[in-house]
Amino acid sequence: MKFPAVPTPVTVLLAAGAAVAAAVALSTLGLFGGSWDVTMEVTGTGSADVTYSFSGDNDGTTETGRTLPWSRVQNVGYGFNDIGVRNPAPGAVCRIYVDGRVEDEQKRPDAKGVLSCSVHLQQD
Repeated sequence: MKFPAVPTPVTVLLAAGAAVAAAVALSTLGLFGGSWDVTMEVTGTGSADVTYSFSGDNDGTTETGRTLPWSRVQNVGYGFNDIGVRNPAPGAVCRIYVDGRVEDEQKRPDAKGVLSCSVHLQQD
């Protein structure tokens, strides 16, 4: 089977789409722009269900019945970093640090019993 020497419109569109997808993926990793060390933590006693998502992670992760205190660290690029703690014991606190500095801290769960913190990292 012979392939045409000149790219077809379909080939050009596929190559352009792949380039855009690669650029978006790399930018969320901080390779085209800023990158930050993000630490998510939950302090307190007992256990809780912890759901978290770092920049570039569209699905998020849920850890059921995690013993507190709890923390995760990741180097990220632009985007949203979120943590939700379902049914924490009284006194639990969630925090998100960016490069060692507290950017969000919450001490009171909402009406549904969820304690949540969020930080959006973006270009200055």
